[in-house]
Amino acid sequence: MEKPIAIDRYGGVLKEEPLSCVTNDILLKNTCVLEAVSPYFGYYDESPHTNRPKMLYLVLANYFPLEKLIRASVSVQQKVHFPIDAVTGTVTMFNQTCYVIRLLNLENYSQIQIAQELYENEGVQFKPPGKKFQNEMGIIKLRRFFTLLPFGDGVYKEKNEPNIGFFEIPNKIPWESFKKITSEVKFDTDLLYFDAATAYMYQHRGIVDMVRIYRENLDEEKLRMIRDRYYKIINTIRT
Repeated sequence: MEKPIAIDRYGGVLKEEPLSCVTNDILLKNTCVLEAVSPYFGYYDESPHTNRPKMLYLVLANYFPLEKLIRASVSVQQKVHFPIDAVTGTVTMFNQTCYVIRLLNLENYSQIQIAQELYENEGVQFKPPGKKFQNEMGIIKLRRFFTLLPFGDGVYKEKNEPNIGFFEIPNKIPWESFKKITSEVKFDTDLLYFDAATAYMYQHRGIVDMVRIYRENLDEEKLRMIRDRYYKIINTIRT
């Protein structure tokens, strides 16, 4: 079988995860940073694994154009000696939506302030801290680039993240409906332990709706099994 050729796409991901305020004093003064308490919640909340990704959300003072944030992130990455893996998005909690920059897998908290200062130098301002909270669920929408390996039939793996895969679905599914479908999918005990989110990508002047799956050691066979189960549930609902 020929090795799939990577494709680059732009799109987004919608997910729900518990978040907490970072209260460490080494943050840039008078700023708000959120931490994903249990990233990829559907997987790590049910699985005994402890080596979890580290996700931080720098909360912005207001809306900034996407171009400005991408240019700022490129500039910040060029000036630091550690990967920041920055993407933009929003977090909705307590009936309030805030704009954020998500940073992935920083080695320690001291790097947060370094990144914040460099973003400020690029004209990006941060939201002051508000009411402190711990372990509260938030709706997270991320806008990001994908580098995908297509395996045919609308199935993809993330090139640089072997634990992440995608498969296409016919239509966009509202989040609350998607959560119920995912619960039905997990009734199949062979498919336990994965995190699911809705996703989309721009392609050929249109939008392709997808499901994003996270699971350690995710291979094409497991991804297709999960996809087939989703399709079965979705078709049952539609009929």
